[in-house]
Amino acid sequence: MNSQRSIILGIILVLLLLPRGLSAQLTTVRIAFNGFGGVAPLYLGNDAGIFKQQGLNLEMVFIPGGSLSLQALIGRSLDLLLTGGPPVANAYLQGAKIRIIGGVTNLLPYTFVVATGLRTAEQVKGRKIGISRFGSNTDYVVRLALDQLGLSAAQVQIIQVGGSQARLVALKSGAIQATVLSPEEAMVAQKMGFSVLLDFIEKGIEFPHVNVVARDDYLETQAQTVRTFMRTYVESVRYYKTHRGEAIKKIMELSKLPERQMAETVYEGSLRATPDDGKPTVKGMEVVLDSLAKENPKAKSLTVQQLLDLKFLP
Repeated sequence: MNSQRSIILGIILVLLLLPRGLSAQLTTVRIAFNGFGGVAPLYLGNDAGIFKQQGLNLEMVFIPGGSLSLQALIGRSLDLLLTGGPPVANAYLQGAKIRIIGGVTNLLPYTFVVATGLRTAEQVKGRKIGISRFGSNTDYVVRLALDQLGLSAAQVQIIQVGGSQARLVALKSGAIQATVLSPEEAMVAQKMGFSVLLDFIEKGIEFPHVNVVARDDYLETQAQTVRTFMRTYVESVRYYKTHRGEAIKKIMELSKLPERQMAETVYEGSLRATPDDGKPTVKGMEVVLDSLAKENPKAKSLTVQQLLDLKFLP
């Protein structure tokens, strides 16, 4: 607990030391993200000057783990956050005054990767499965994968490892025997000799993988800024989808992918997963809440509409 508190304090200190804006004419929006999936349109839009044209300057901050980044948002070190539906719902149930105001990635973009030699669900029993943090997207997806494989969380060891790169290292060292990875990361894992036991991408399951999240007080006091941001974000998505070459180059740069083919795979998958209108998946959130209700009685009375505030969408 003390180490996690130190990490949070360190993140807050770094965020507070960052400059608030480039000039008096631009309004700075400090926005964090947990992984590089879904953030390329924002970076591309920022590089292309789309946000500056609307008077906005984006400060992008990487914080691994949805639960950790939500603490930074709730603590007012951030203005907005890109994170998954499960950690948002968990935080809301604990009293956080936050809302989902847009959808960034609305399909489940994970594969369940296992160590060499594991070929069946039965062989996964008793194994260590790595996630980023408890309550995160990866935690939820691992449990969903286990359910699809006919297993329960009690039949394996779910452990916190960290981001996808840390989980890949842990898989290679044998510290864990399975985890969930994005498409491009799964390609890297397969080249390292690991196997895909379950591919959610092929199933096309609606899931609130990445959403735009804000505190209630920020929405009340900075309504015009939020409205401008969401309008400009949607414009950036359209730019991303119509400028394939630039988008793929940006994906390679952000994810540090060694091969263009991997970035192309990510791009093609993102075209379907990223909504043109910025709306989150209501169906996907309903599935998340149904799942949470099985473990947390408070979630039984929670509705998707309580978590959403979509009036800022264009």
